[in-house]
Amino acid sequence: MILYEGMFLLDPALASDMEAAEAELNRLFERAGAELVGKRSWDERKLAYPIKKFRRGLYILTYFKADPNKIVGLERDVQLSDRVLRVLILNRETMTDEAVQKSLAADPPKLAPRREDRDDRGDRGDRGDRGERGGRGGRGERGERSDRRDRDDRDRESGDESKRDGDAPVTASAGADSDE
Repeated sequence: MILYEGMFLLDPALASDMEAAEAELNRLFERAGAELVGKRSWDERKLAYPIKKFRRGLYILTYFKADPNKIVGLERDVQLSDRVLRVLILNRETMTDEAVQKSLAADPPKLAPRREDRDDRGDRGDRGDRGERGGRGGRGERGERSDRRDRDDRDRESGDESKRDGDAPVTASAGADSDE
């Protein structure tokens, strides 16, 4: 059996009924023949986008041991469950027991500040001194492309047709385009 880390995103209604959330996870692990090593309930958080019409979800971090052949069945059971919105399962076979305990004891990541709480952006009108930029100028040298363009312009002005298309000579023969 291999150690796995699973992050389960559950229906937010289970946040108030942790026993039901634990029962759902235990049911999934039992069907997969997995042995639960440890779990930590994070909290109910707002989702970045709606999942199955839910805007919030309960996150639970788990570590479990399972047969690698049973993981596909576990993921299928999660897809069929009405209470589990998403799951991410990672192989952690090189992780030590103390690293698992440290991970479970660590605090969940901080929430990003809400848009109205951010002070670092400042007022939209206050953009500082950006100087006169005008049009598309001020880009500096454009390198080889601009040099080739300048050379092509000079050749056109002088009437030298053989210098176009990257210095490849242009030849025109009479009757080359005739259809026989």
